[in-house]
Amino acid sequence: MLTPEVMVDAPPPLLLCKGVEVRRGLSTVLKGVDLAVGEGEIIALVGPNGCGKSTLVETAAGMHMMRAGSTSHVDGKTLAVIRNHHGHRGLSQPFGLALQKDGASGDELVGERLQVAIDMGVEKNYSPTALDDEAVKWGLSHRLNDRIAWLSGGMARRVSVLAGLFPALISQSPRLVILDEPSSGLDRDGGRILCEELTALAEKGHGILVATHNQKVIDIATKTIEWVGKKLDTEAVEYDSPSIKAPSELGARAKTFRTWANILDYRTWGSIAANGVAGILTILLILALSVDDVASTAGASWMMTLLSVPAFVAGLIPASTLRHLDEQSCGRWWDAQSAGQLPISPPQALPLVGAGLTAIALMTLPLPQWGSQVDGVIELSLITLGGLLTWLVSLIHISQWRLVSSLERGNALLFSLFLPFLIYPFLLWTNGQVSMLDAELELFERFSNLLAGAAIFLGLFLVLRLLRPS
Repeated sequence: MLTPEVMVDAPPPLLLCKGVEVRRGLSTVLKGVDLAVGEGEIIALVGPNGCGKSTLVETAAGMHMMRAGSTSHVDGKTLAVIRNHHGHRGLSQPFGLALQKDGASGDELVGERLQVAIDMGVEKNYSPTALDDEAVKWGLSHRLNDRIAWLSGGMARRVSVLAGLFPALISQSPRLVILDEPSSGLDRDGGRILCEELTALAEKGHGILVATHNQKVIDIATKTIEWVGKKLDTEAVEYDSPSIKAPSELGARAKTFRTWANILDYRTWGSIAANGVAGILTILLILALSVDDVASTAGASWMMTLLSVPAFVAGLIPASTLRHLDEQSCGRWWDAQSAGQLPISPPQALPLVGAGLTAIALMTLPLPQWGSQVDGVIELSLITLGGLLTWLVSLIHISQWRLVSSLERGNALLFSLFLPFLIYPFLLWTNGQVSMLDAELELFERFSNLLAGAAIFLGLFLVLRLLRPS
């Protein structure tokens, strides 16, 4: 342990992993690992494929549950725990991150991805030409308005690596940069630029942890940590794990994510292309089932259910944001940058899709049991409730996705079996809409079922949000 006198003179490391143990499935990949990255250091992790380099890099970014130990990042002038084996997860100051996969959606523009990296750096006093200058250096200036999906693999990798470097490039204070195989896919010129950038950042006091097979990157490292067989050849770190825990508030990062999600939804027409089309197909299916004959014998509750089904189905379809997050470890990059507190919500356009589907259903479905009671105000109320229904169901679906994606093997779990539990609150909701039309009922009776359905939807959402893997 460092003595207090040494602690005063020496700044804390930018990264401290202490006694880390991580399992992947039944295998223990890391056990008792200590690692520190200080200011001005380039630490290279070297070893054969499958030895655990990526696991250590991702653990350093706070992305893995631990069986023991903790990961800490510098927060101002002190170390703060960002993740430990007790389940705590928090945010320190911004850090750069480039994963093995590019961590971006193919529908993002190159300039947008780089600007997102700058915004996540939460640095106010940086050069307004920083993005353009670096784009020129990396040969990306002519592709800033192109979608990432249109790039070659090597050019997309340049975007990913540059985005990972930006929090340090724009910062006047030391920043941590974590890179996983950054030279993979880069040509000779790209590899040269990478080495120059890493060297320049280290000279300015930034700390870099990089997993690599590239000899040129290894040559510029100030320290190399190697795997001998499956054993990590590293020394014990003299710092103790700090008692301070990093907070979980996202601040400006939450706004950055919401802006990113809505821009992609509008650009790709995601809410209309998936959720809206599913709702339209539902309306067509209802019309194909001789609904005129059904309407002549069915009660008001049944017809109201048919009216609400399109909006309900639209909410069950995964929101476009989730599809973007599932691309190229994009969701994992955002998860690391938000400490698992990603403020995912249905896209802004999705409630409008639900409202539009309800309006179409009102115009196309025969509703003889209660149509005479419907005036413009009631129609507007039903359309609004249709949008709210789509939003509530999508919110639950997103919360389920968040829970599953936080697990080590979420795809192996049949969480889709949870969706039938939405049927009961949906039926309460539709019965409540019928009661709302009955002027003879007392005010509470008219809205009790509707409020009960909404309460159950919100309750399911809160349960899913509160569930956390230990």
